[in-house]
Amino acid sequence: MAATPDPVEIGASERGLDEGKKGATRGKSRDVVTHLEARVSRLKSNLSTLGEHVDDVDGCCDGLETKDAEIHSGIKDAL
Repeated sequence: MAATPDPVEIGASERGLDEGKKGATRGKSRDVVTHLEARVSRLKSNLSTLGEHVDDVDGCCDGLETKDAEIHSGIKDAL
């Protein structure tokens, strides 16, 4: 049977963890979340505005289709 080596204890600094940076990392995460929430809010606002513009254009298209039908009917009557 092979002999197993004695376990070696590794400290936090040897693992690449720095206890002093834990708060800074969380702070950065919160900043990222805050920025993402602000961006989502702006996107929602822009989508709402875009929806209003689409509705306006749709209304204009309906008006143009009505005018087109009237002109087409007038031309047929004239012929």
